[in-house]
Amino acid sequence: MTETLENLVLHALGQVFDEDKDKNIVSLGIVKSINIESGQATLILEFNKDDPNIKKIFDESEKALSEIPGITKANIVTTYHSEPKSNETLQGDISNSDSEKITPGLGTSKIKYILMVASGKGGVGKSTVATNLAIAFKRIGLKTCLLDADIYGPSIPTMFDVHEKPVSDGKQIETINKYGIATMSIGYMVNDDNPMIWRGLMVMKAINELISKVNWGEADIMVIDLPPGTGDVQLTLSQKLKIDGSVIVTTPQDVALIDVVRGLKMFEKTEIPILGLIENMSYFVAPDTGKQYPLFGESKTEKIAEQYDYEILSKIPHDPLLLEQCENGHPLTDLVPEHKVSRMFIELAEVVLKKLKLLRLANT
Repeated sequence: MTETLENLVLHALGQVFDEDKDKNIVSLGIVKSINIESGQATLILEFNKDDPNIKKIFDESEKALSEIPGITKANIVTTYHSEPKSNETLQGDISNSDSEKITPGLGTSKIKYILMVASGKGGVGKSTVATNLAIAFKRIGLKTCLLDADIYGPSIPTMFDVHEKPVSDGKQIETINKYGIATMSIGYMVNDDNPMIWRGLMVMKAINELISKVNWGEADIMVIDLPPGTGDVQLTLSQKLKIDGSVIVTTPQDVALIDVVRGLKMFEKTEIPILGLIENMSYFVAPDTGKQYPLFGESKTEKIAEQYDYEILSKIPHDPLLLEQCENGHPLTDLVPEHKVSRMFIELAEVVLKKLKLLRLANT
């Protein structure tokens, strides 16, 4: 019953907006805690001291709680966000919402670069690319972590062959480290056959915990494997984190490229730098002759890249061993780093790192 009421409370608070920011108070991170016991709801809201909408948001939140069946009493506690005492800001401890900062020592505050791996649609091999790219970053000497942000269809547990649950003391969650990569996925915390039947606000809450309650520690780069499309997860992460760059994975199919355009426009609107496109399953190499055959006919990826002025960073072939190793739980780029496709991922990692450094330099 408590879970149902919490869900109802989240949905009700999702209808309370900060009119100045034109976003609801859940997505802004103003809602810090919800506790429901015997029908009594205790809510903690955190504001900036100079926020002119505190009373309005408080009143609307109180009204929203009073209208929820099963809530007999509502207690709302308001707190104020305290600014850091030092002028120095931890790298990555930046959010599009001033009302929420990552707890020092937890979250992504000690990660130098954050890279999103996205796709407009499912089935293009985005998780395969994200996994092998993360391994490739490790191969070129970077301390790397990998966040599986696909709540509904997490793939990282399979691709890293992880069947254990992460250790947690109730306050922080420890990453699971494998093949030299610190990883975290909602898939570690649920049974394989359990469907994630969650509405948007519950997804946003889960993503926030994967960011702020996980002990990521220090790292050179975080690779985020996004779900396909342009939904709640993408928007939540763009609000909560300072994303240094993104790459968009596609296949040469027309239907995939149509969705690529949507992905490009989403990142442009959220002001996340797009480093370029990765064409996966670009071609097949005949093992007897070495000749390349296009799997989906003539590719139009170059036309899209030229039209929107983005670079094609790599064209990854359809390779049976690459797919087989993803299913076996040992990424090819780690298992056989000398393989042709592994070398392509390592070269891709070097290109992406160079672009991230140039962007950081340009913004300094």
